[in-house]
Amino acid sequence: MFPTLSDADVTRLRRFGDVQTYRAGEFAAKAGDVAPGLQVILRGEVLIAPHEEHMRDQPIVTHGPGGFMGELAQLSGRPSLVDATAISDVEAIVIASRRLRDLMVEEADLG
Repeated sequence: MFPTLSDADVTRLRRFGDVQTYRAGEFAAKAGDVAPGLQVILRGEVLIAPHEEHMRDQPIVTHGPGGFMGELAQLSGRPSLVDATAISDVEAIVIASRRLRDLMVEEADLG
């Protein structure tokens, strides 16, 4: 259901973003906030779950290396609808909105 990027694809993306780290338990994105950009997981795992307390035990997906998140929020310019929480220490490439457009043009054939 959720695609994963190959190592080769991740390598192609690196020049468009900056590496960000999150400690276990830290939010990589929080519902209601504008996400920092498209995030591609390099190391660790991020749990995507509803923000509502009564739905927290119903996770949507767990992203690991090659997984990505935040693309819809970046393209729509709207705040995140879900929480993204680091399950373990995470390293991710964060590609800001302004660079996402460059990526889409310069790497149009990417996954």
